[in-house]
Parts: sequence; structure tokens; C-alpha cells
Amino acid sequence: MKQSFNFKQKQLPRLSMQTWLPLLQCSLSDLDKHIQNIANENPCLEVSSGFEVAEGSSANTHQAYLEYQNHVSNASSDEIEWMSISTKSLYEILDEQIVAPLFPTPISQKIARQIILYINDEGYFEGDINEVGQQCGVDEYQAEAVRQRFAYLMPYGVGAMDYKESFLFQLNEFDLDDELSILLSAMIVQFESLEKFLLHPRMHDAKEVFKHLKNPPAIKYMPSEPAILPELFVVFEKDELTIQMNNSFYPDLKVTQIDKYENFAKQKFKEARELVKLLDLRKSTLYNITLVLIEKQYNFFMGGELNPLKLQDVAEILGFNESTVSRAISGKYMETEHGIFAFKDFFSNSIGEVSTSEIKHFLQRLVESEDKDKPYSDKILHEKIEERFGVQMVRRSIAKYRQELDIPAFKERRFLYQLEML
Repeated sequence: MKQSFNFKQKQLPRLSMQTWLPLLQCSLSDLDKHIQNIANENPCLEVSSGFEVAEGSSANTHQAYLEYQNHVSNASSDEIEWMSISTKSLYEILDEQIVAPLFPTPISQKIARQIILYINDEGYFEGDINEVGQQCGVDEYQAEAVRQRFAYLMPYGVGAMDYKESFLFQLNEFDLDDELSILLSAMIVQFESLEKFLLHPRMHDAKEVFKHLKNPPAIKYMPSEPAILPELFVVFEKDELTIQMNNSFYPDLKVTQIDKYENFAKQKFKEARELVKLLDLRKSTLYNITLVLIEKQYNFFMGGELNPLKLQDVAEILGFNESTVSRAISGKYMETEHGIFAFKDFFSNSIGEVSTSEIKHFLQRLVESEDKDKPYSDKILHEKIEERFGVQMVRRSIAKYRQELDIPAFKERRFLYQLEML
């Protein structure tokens, strides 16, 4: 690929840094909204939006429930009718069930609704039951008694303190005989020692019930992840890697002059023209950073491992400040032949001559191929990595890499493997 690093640092002093830096740092999914906010204050600027993208909800659960209650109390009859037929949230579902006979008194209903405020998106109660009691003017035992009634609410398992209690709550969903109910309860309580139940004559029945237990309990109602919009695409064309900007999601800007308010109009016209230049500058900055990444990480784009690469390396090649590169790649993604990757994924530290990315991939493969009866401890993983790459590492690095790869510790993996064998 022919390189053409056409971005010039000397352009920046003539442009508004106050406008430029937020524009550079803004993700593509937020770009349209960001520019529209600027246009709302500039009569010389017209914006034609790019495609709209659905946003996942990440609101605080406490606030979300308060807003729902406020909406219900102020809704018109038409709105309430619409809400009853639309897709309901977890908090709506729970609120509708805070009625007799399960919650027969005003105080029990008050406590139950206070408990809902402390239920997170996963469906777990993450509050202090004593504090709930104080807020409702009762002792913690009365508040806890009300929380235990959540075992009979749908979705089953919601309101529990942890996964074990949630599983116990969820048993109410099934029509179980006494023997199976006792077995399942014992297995849940002693989840870390499931192997002791493997020869139980009702194990097959227990396994069928376990298949239907949900963790987290409110997984059906959890907000979906926001869509990832790649800034650009790196594709093969005629045996060459080429870069294509994702222009479909860039807003179109039109600058027009206005006749009245002469001084004000001149300033706004200047700002509007500047914004157009800055938007093009944003594209060229990301384009040129991608050119460097392709050069430095060519092996990765061809299906290999990442090479060690620092922000400073890219900044020096392009003549940027390191902070400019950091802002430019923040929250940005590119789509390649191998999937969608964050720009930051292409930067990797090294241990000796080996990139941490390559070490992580080897660690991942070790865990995927380990004996499920005897998973590798961090000590063994540490020894195998040092032997494979001929490097010296501290063992705590293994724990750090595991966490970054979402790999549980060996005791947790052993437990999960046992659960799979049920």
C-alpha cells in the first residue's frame, strides 16, 4: 500500500482547538448528535444526518425505576394503554406484581418497591436490606421477609443476593417432588462440590432442571449492547489492503450566509466553514493512523500476531503529539477481514521481543486445551509461557492477562467444567 501521510500538524494553530479536540475524540455513533448540537447554535450551518443507530440503555437502574414510576403517575389513559401493549421493562414487570395476596398491605408494597430500586440490570439485589428497612420505617427482619417473597415473582430468581439464592428462587418455577427438590437445593448450596452428587439416582432429572436455570436471572430484560460502528474498513482489493472510510454515517454539512446581524453572521459563517474543514481533518487523521497500523501490524492483517507497538511510535511517524493519537483512537473501531477491532487493540506492549498480545493468545490456547479434570493453575501457566517464549515474567502478570481475557481462576474453571459434566 502506498503511504501518503498528508496530515500537517501546522494546520492546528489556525483552527479552533476547542472545536477540534471534542470532534476528534467523539465516536462515530455520537458524531451526528455532537455536530447537530453545534449546528443548533449556528444559523449558517445545515446538517443532513447520517443513518440513525439504536442506542442501548445504560441508565442507572435506580433512576430508571424512578422515571418509570413518574411516567405512570403522570401518564394519560392513552399512554397507559400504549404502555400495556408495548414491550415491558424488568421494572415494569416487577412493579405490576407488587399487589395482594403476595404483598397485601401498604407497608409490604412500600418495602417491595423500595427493594426494586436496588435491583440491578442483571436482576440481583445489590442494596443493604437494613437500609431498606430504615427507609420504610421497619426493622431489617421485616424488610428481609418481604425480599424473600420475590422468590415467587417473575422472572424467577430476581431479587436474590447472589447466583445461589437466585437458583433457589428459580426452583419455584418447576413442579418438583420432595426428593428432587431436596437434591437440587443441596446441589445449589454446595455448588463448589458438585462431584459428590454425580452418582445420585435422580442426577438425570436434576440435570434437566439445571439446564433451565438462568444466570443472571434477568438476562431476558438486560439492555442490549449498543451497535459498534466502524470508522473505516480495511479490505483486500486486487491483492492489496485498502482503506475505505465509513462515509455513510458522516453527516453532510451545508454552509450558507445570512444577511442580518453582520458581525455575528461573519463569525458564525467562519465557524461553519471551519467545522467542515475539521470534519475532513478528522477523517484524514484516522486514515493516516490506519496507514501506519497496516504498515506496523501487517502480519496481523494477514492473519498473524500483533507486533509490539506504542502510541508514541505512531505519533512520531505522523508528527503528532501522543495525546492527539490517544484522542483520535478513543472509542474508534475498524472492520477488517478478520472482524471488527478497536483501534486501541493494535497497540501492544512487549516482554523482550514478544508482544503481550502474542502471550495472551498463547495463554488463551493453553486454557482452551487444558485437562478439564485438572485445569492449569497460574503457576503452571506462568511456567509454560516462560518456557515457550524464553522470557522472564512475574506471576501476577498471568492473573492480569487472565482478567483481561475474561478467563476465570483455575478453581472457578474447575467448577464450571464440573457443571458442564452434569
